[in-house]
Amino acid sequence: MPMKISFRNLIVLLIGLFILQSCQSSEEKKKLEASKFFLKGNQKFAEKEYRDALKWYNESIEKQPDLSDAYYNRGLAYVEIDKMEEAYADFNKAIALDPKFAQARFKKIETLQNLNQLEKAMDEAEAFAKEFPDSSANFRLLGDVYLQNKKLNNAKLAYKRAIKLDSKNYEAMINEGVVYQEEGNLDSAEICFKKVLSTGKYTDLVYNNLGYLEIQRKQWKLAKNWVDKALDISPENELYLKNLKKIEDESGLK
Repeated sequence: MPMKISFRNLIVLLIGLFILQSCQSSEEKKKLEASKFFLKGNQKFAEKEYRDALKWYNESIEKQPDLSDAYYNRGLAYVEIDKMEEAYADFNKAIALDPKFAQARFKKIETLQNLNQLEKAMDEAEAFAKEFPDSSANFRLLGDVYLQNKKLNNAKLAYKRAIKLDSKNYEAMINEGVVYQEEGNLDSAEICFKKVLSTGKYTDLVYNNLGYLEIQRKQWKLAKNWVDKALDISPENELYLKNLKKIEDESGLK
């Protein structure tokens, strides 16, 4: 996965270097201030103080309205506080300022998914994967969009492509398993989940998925065993608790 925040230090350092090596005009002073505000926003983001981060990114953009990084990181902050319309607008602005800003395009597609604009997300994801045919992450994203659109065969093919490009794309492996579950091919789903489980990645999520797989098989003891393991790691996860309740209600197991 792509990182949730992009510091893009090289760009900031280049701006600072230019300012230090030249006479500071009014415009250059604004760029220096924009860089300082941008870095303060990044610091607040790292501290998970997202509303404070927004304030600093706003200041940065006010000083330098063409700083694509600031729009991108402000978009990420909006995502964290569930303001998807604002995030979408910022990712769009970052792309308008820098059409090669691949991370912004990636997050724009994810935001379209969150906004339930599924047809548009699918069009964007297909174009993105076509433009970058060697990107495992982009094919994983395309698979996610297809899965959300209930295009299961397309999703499966996209996940397989993602895994072929990067054998350690565990997110794609898990989601390929989810596709198999949706198709009712539980044995293939189990193979996908256990392959990821053997790596030690996403352990609680995989335990839960294996538990839900056994719910589908009505193997209640096995289901409870897996979901209990998931809850040992993440005891307040609402989805895991919901699955445990389903097991208890339908099987009588406590």
